[in-house]
Amino acid sequence: MRRRGTSLVELLIVMVLIGVMTTIAAPRLLPSAKGTVEQNARLLAQDMDMARTRAYSARALVRVVLADTTWQSFLDQNRDSVIAETGTERTAFGVMSSRTLETGVVFGRGSASRLPLDTVTIPTGTRRIMFGARGTTEPFGSGTVLYLTHTSDATAVSAVEITPAANVKVWRWVDGAWQ
Repeated sequence: MRRRGTSLVELLIVMVLIGVMTTIAAPRLLPSAKGTVEQNARLLAQDMDMARTRAYSARALVRVVLADTTWQSFLDQNRDSVIAETGTERTAFGVMSSRTLETGVVFGRGSASRLPLDTVTIPTGTRRIMFGARGTTEPFGSGTVLYLTHTSDATAVSAVEITPAANVKVWRWVDGAWQ
């Protein structure tokens, strides 16, 4: 007599093999600390570039305020050259007016050295970056570097450089050097 189908033992063996393969493969699918930091740095760079573009297109001041794990963008909608950081000014900026860093990612340099072009020291705490109506940094000709690191890995560091011309570039700390 020929039997059809599979036995319970065969099904259990297949289930155990799938479980073992999942246990081996799952950690590789989780994002690394370096990948998470770099992803957040790219998002911050895109938002900085958007703030610059918004300032230029609206011909108004835009301020980006960075706190411990968040950043918010404000548009001087009445063009009085004063940004009071109100909800109305944040709403005027548009949809991407507020963001939060992913869990474990914070502003800081970790174990990395400063970028060679980083000559400005921004104090810790709340930081403000201003873009003028021409899309350049304010005060004119100022630039800055924002560092991001991960709380669980001090070597996972990325930097967002904003040049005096308001160009935005992302750097990664790899094997003791900036790339």
